[in-house]
Formats: sequence, structure tokens, C-alpha cells
Amino acid sequence: MKDLKAHIALFAVAVVATVLTWNRPRAPVTTMEIFPVWDHDSTDFKGFHYVDPDLDLRIVRRAGPDGPFYWGIEKREDLGTDSLVFPVGGSGPLLMPRLVDLPAMRDLGRLSPGRRTRFGLEDSDVHLTVEFTDERRELVVGDSVYGGSDRYVMEPATGRGYVISRDIMNVMELGEGALRQRTLHNFPVREIAEVRVAAGAERERRMARTESDEWTEPGSDTPDPGFANFMERVDQLTIEGYDSLPPVERLKLVVRIDYLDDDGDALGFSELLRDDLADRSVYYLRSESTRIIARAHSVLTERVEQAVEDIF
Repeated sequence: MKDLKAHIALFAVAVVATVLTWNRPRAPVTTMEIFPVWDHDSTDFKGFHYVDPDLDLRIVRRAGPDGPFYWGIEKREDLGTDSLVFPVGGSGPLLMPRLVDLPAMRDLGRLSPGRRTRFGLEDSDVHLTVEFTDERRELVVGDSVYGGSDRYVMEPATGRGYVISRDIMNVMELGEGALRQRTLHNFPVREIAEVRVAAGAERERRMARTESDEWTEPGSDTPDPGFANFMERVDQLTIEGYDSLPPVERLKLVVRIDYLDDDGDALGFSELLRDDLADRSVYYLRSESTRIIARAHSVLTERVEQAVEDIF
């Protein structure tokens, strides 16, 4: 019995200690010291150029009717491929703000020749150039820090060294694999109130989405299972990539879906296109997020094309 009481007492002490630990005051995040390499406004950011022995990656900001967007141009020497262009998505929206106001985990001060060599900076062939409207900043990228994967960098113009988070460097090393747009839309599904589906010049249908995710004729309460099946197949469409693209002029439009909100304003669109001049039927997708055509998963797109005939 004494042992049991002792165990209960120890358990109670442990519980109290845990509560105190989890509820003790924590220093606000704003008090954490950071070492900004540079500090710019996001409107000044024009893009960046990252180069290593295998990769040449350039991200540029372009103007569009719906506002600025980012475009990628990549060439990988190890694959021997031509330049690959792609709209930026994926990790891009997380990476760009960090390059605008670049945080360093450590400020190493001016580096002596010996420290440059020790950090892998003296003869490094890895470079990052970030361009703003009023200046261009360049970093030489060196080795990983001892016992970790964060990277040493140095700004040649000042000779100062820093330690940059691996999260920033890893995204650029992955290039297109991490930065290309992979989804057709960026708007939340819950914002879709209606869709307008067009297949050819004379076939068009407008349907309303209910709160229970059913599809009805506007003004009707009767669900349409056939149209719901079509939209389910449309939602499954995926992008395979942006390489080996044919001229868009030779593609045939299979179906276009326009997405509208409660006010009837456009949220975005999807286009499914087919290349009839290829050796076999090859399908492509385009949306407000891709901006250019993208290769589509053939099995999924064939299922959408088959369902088109069932909704008209």
C-alpha cells in the first residue's frame, strides 16, 4: 500500500510539473534576434537567379491582367534538357517573401580568407542573385554548417558571411520540382456558387452548387446526379508537367468550365484540350493558375471527355 501511495504521489508531482512547464511564460516571437541580410518591400522584388553545377534556375515577375505573377525558367545540365518554363506555384508563395526580407540565422561578420575556405565559400560555384527594382544582391553559397544542413553564404560586395536556413536553399535546389504550379486553382472550393460549362459553340450549361455540394439547375432544388458525376471527374484532373508542349493553336477544345461566386463574378476556369495530330490522343489543361497549357493525366482526362456527352 505504501508503494502504491508513493507511486501516486510521484505521478501527481509529474503532472504538476508538466502543467507548469506548458503554462510557463514564453518569450514573444518578436524578441527573437534575427540578422537581416537585406530588407526590401515586396513590390520591389523582381525575381532571382540560382545557379549550381547541375541547375540554372531563374524566377521572374511578370505583369498580367489579374496582377503580377511569377514565371520560372530552368535548365538542368545533368539531364541535358532544353530550358523548361513553368508558372510558379508550390513552395513559391512561401519562398518569395523570405527572399524579399532575407533572414539569416547567424551573422558571421567579415570573413577572412581562411574562414571563407573553411566554409566552402572561396571556390564555390553556387550563386544566388536576387533582383529588386533599385539594386541587385548576390550571395555565394558554401557548405552546410557542421552537424546540420543550414548553409554558409557570403555577400561578395561586403565580404560578410551568414548562415541561411536550409528551408530556403532546399527549395531552390529542387527547382521546378518544388516551385512549379501543380494545381489548377488557388481559390477555395466553398466559394464556388455556379459553374458554366461549354463544349463547342452551341452547347452550354449553367449549374448551381448547393451547400451540400450537390448540383442543380439555377432556381431548382432537384439534384442532378449525372452533372455531379461530371464535376467529380473534373475535380480529379491533375497536371503532369509543362515540358514538350505543342503549339496551342493546333489543340482542340474539349470542354471549358468557368467558376463563379455568389455575385456571379469569375473565380477561375478550366480548359481541357486534345491534340488530335499526335500519334495518340494527348490531353492538356489550362486554367487561371497555369496561364499556359500543361500536360494532363490521360486516363483522368479521357473520363471527363466521356462524361461531357452525358450532361448535354
